Amino acid sequence: MTERLRSEGIILRGTYGDMEIHVRRCFPKSPNNIHIILLHGVHSSANIGLHNKFRYLAELLVDRGFTAWLVETSRKLRNRLDFADNIGGWIKGAFEGKTFAQEQEDFFMAIREIIRRVSPDPIWIWGFSLGGIIALSAAAGAIEPPDGKQPAIDRIILSGTGLVAYQETESRMMKMPILSTLYSSLSQDMITRVRTNGCILFRGSEDEIFPEQSCLDLLGGIELPAESKYFHTVKGADHSLRLRNGKNAPDIMQEMVEFIVKTWL
Repeated sequence: MTERLRSEGIILRGTYGDMEIHVRRCFPKSPNNIHIILLHGVHSSANIGLHNKFRYLAELLVDRGFTAWLVETSRKLRNRLDFADNIGGWIKGAFEGKTFAQEQEDFFMAIREIIRRVSPDPIWIWGFSLGGIIALSAAAGAIEPPDGKQPAIDRIILSGTGLVAYQETESRMMKMPILSTLYSSLSQDMITRVRTNGCILFRGSEDEIFPEQSCLDLLGGIELPAESKYFHTVKGADHSLRLRNGKNAPDIMQEMVEFIVKTWL
């Protein structure tokens, strides 16, 4: 860890595998008192390892005054790098048998604990792919506002999140751990019950998982005024928003952070 990222770790009791939810708070030098909770996608990791995209994203956020919170859900294994390109081996070894409800509850427990620690500071949630769906479900009544009045989640940021994937992708991925129980766990009216003060949805133009219309339909279903919802296409970027035109592109994260700052600060 470099001097640029000052952080502290918290471990909460999880629902599966090692029964641990790893939470890391990353501190800005000049805080703006806004907390952004980062939710990773399915079968992913969020930690301060040198090659983890969420570490880099946390660095960008703390440089702009945000307090960044990384949440990594419970799993059987955490040594993702040991599997190299064996993605199937990693998914089976770390997540076989885990349900969507367990993954969701891991994130909910982390969100509740963070709110308990920092309320009444504003909470923004930034979810990637499935993490975006969980962010929306948190704002659809699962997380109660401390004061009982304002939305518990002040703003929501979605990256690579849609309602329905490409047909070929859907048939392949929905058999995997966590995803295999997704549709049976979500209510059909969840999107309409989301309560928040603003939403940004980022989609890479080369997203191989969700069509553009699927993302637009999701954003349109959130009952907010049109001027409180924003859709931004990241040109050349893939679903993970790590690659641009097939090459690693840290500037994608910079582009998203700059859009957020320009739009809401």
